Amino acid sequence: MRAHDALTPTRALRASRRDIIAPRMRLLVRSLPHALALLALAGCSAADLPTSPVAGRAALGSIGDFLPVPVTRLALERAAAGLLYTSESDYPFTYFFHAGPTPSPLTVPGFRAMLAIPTATPIEVVSLDAFFARHIERVDPNDSVAVALVPRYIRLRETIRAALPDAVVFRVGTIAIDCYVVGTDRDHNLVGLTTIAIET
Repeated sequence: MRAHDALTPTRALRASRRDIIAPRMRLLVRSLPHALALLALAGCSAADLPTSPVAGRAALGSIGDFLPVPVTRLALERAAAGLLYTSESDYPFTYFFHAGPTPSPLTVPGFRAMLAIPTATPIEVVSLDAFFARHIERVDPNDSVAVALVPRYIRLRETIRAALPDAVVFRVGTIAIDCYVVGTDRDHNLVGLTTIAIET
């Protein structure tokens, strides 16, 4: 065998790195249009994107069937920024993360077990449309502020739907009801938004 036919240690190292990086780059290229579309839907601009090397590496390493975790979180937080869930009191939406694995499909027993919710605590499941109806379909037409916010609540609902295709809403407890608007990420973690509904 001629000397130049054999890989030198340096060339072998470069080849092994290409074998590791190439599949991730292909996934990144395929996922990028979806990530940009989601960020646009949530009202994000290019200036909002993570730019630090650590954030970039985290995004690169987490691309799979779902969007990168930093992009999903950014989109959800931006879409929910400044919005309140209105009941007998008003509460903001906050980002929620719970390490998996998350059972699929996510049922009430599975959700209860993941969050260690006592069996005596009632849990109700509602759809995204039903959960946001009070801010979209059932808005008082004489309330100009509420009417003006309808497009933002629609954007929030559709951002959740785009980011978490399996999203569902769990309402936990009575009176001060913890509302979990959640779905699963690529690593089967439970992610989404939480808020509180007061219903006496």
